[in-house]
Amino acid sequence: MERKWKDFSLYKQGLILILVVFFLYSVTANLTMFLAIIRRFLDVLAPFVIGCTMAYFLSRPVIKLDEYLSKSRISFVKNKSHVLATITVFLMVITAVTVIIIHISPIIIGNIRDFIDNLPLYYNNAINWARELGDDHWLYRFLPEIPQYNVDVTTDIIDALTPDAEVVIDTGVLAILTTTLGKILSNLLSLGTSLMNFGMGMIIALYVLLYRTSVIALIDRLATLFIKPKTLTFLKAYLRKSNEVFYKFISAQFLDACILGTLSLFLLWILTLFGVRIEYIMTLALLLGICNMIPFFGSIFASLVTTVITLFTGGFQDALIVLGSLLVLQQIDANFISPKITSDVLGLNPLLIVTSIFILGSYLGVLGMFIAVPIATMCKIFLEDYLTLREEKMGIEIKLTDLNENN
Repeated sequence: MERKWKDFSLYKQGLILILVVFFLYSVTANLTMFLAIIRRFLDVLAPFVIGCTMAYFLSRPVIKLDEYLSKSRISFVKNKSHVLATITVFLMVITAVTVIIIHISPIIIGNIRDFIDNLPLYYNNAINWARELGDDHWLYRFLPEIPQYNVDVTTDIIDALTPDAEVVIDTGVLAILTTTLGKILSNLLSLGTSLMNFGMGMIIALYVLLYRTSVIALIDRLATLFIKPKTLTFLKAYLRKSNEVFYKFISAQFLDACILGTLSLFLLWILTLFGVRIEYIMTLALLLGICNMIPFFGSIFASLVTTVITLFTGGFQDALIVLGSLLVLQQIDANFISPKITSDVLGLNPLLIVTSIFILGSYLGVLGMFIAVPIATMCKIFLEDYLTLREEKMGIEIKLTDLNENN
């Protein structure tokens, strides 16, 4: 009887192996179709992902407002504090999104479209400005000598080094810039599907927050059924710790980005009052704020982009003024504003921050740069706890060994 069950088990394993091979062959032979199915499935899941993400980030404001309203002397407000807190937070979010779509988005779209259309003109203006400086200007010391052209005049060197605007726009760095801006513009213009997913995500997030306690209880029951108690306790402890680190970092960086973006907007506007020619102030301030969420590299990249655009639209002197002003603002943010917000809670070595940004940025792109620091912090926490446990275990083993030797 036992031999028969062993033979049946072998047949079952062989059948499973054949089915797996058949499935892998079908996937390989119809890879395009399967990828389309997966892409369609991810599109269907998009509202749920958006909704759960929004519910996660809005949970803290809802909890804080709920705690405040629960202390009210009005019985209705006290009894319905959770519902009122959720609805209030959502009304604030809807108001902010409406203002962005109606008032800010058209300005950004117009700025990007105008910059793309005028890029050849800006390039020619920069070259003409370089020609009009004169042969004795100190900037010409950085120009290379071109003996094969047999020229001594600096303007001729510039002519030899700079192709026509059309060639530069079609190929090279400006071509990458134009293509990137074009993709951003097309994504901003095709907001129909995004707004639909966002609206559905808002509804999902609303229900998740309204029934947050029930959802957490259901997840806890399912986890209790399938995970051992010791492992579940371990996972809960680290999930709480990881959640605290991730949420604190993202919220602090977002608040810092909002403050820096607002200060950049006022700074660029004040510079224009003093005669500095700066175009696309709203878009550049938004870029400075968003990129500031990427440690180290984000603020540098945004400042350089702002300087280069000012060089094209305003000239060399205006670009230098903008660069110097932004450097001062970045130092104020790095030394006074950011430490007050983050309070150095992460405690990461700058080398570890740079390394994590490079690694996750290379695999996940811009998203990886945004989440690199909290993930590196979580890895550091796990590693420190593991080393502490190993050291404690080794210390216990050493003590037991000493006791045995003494006995």
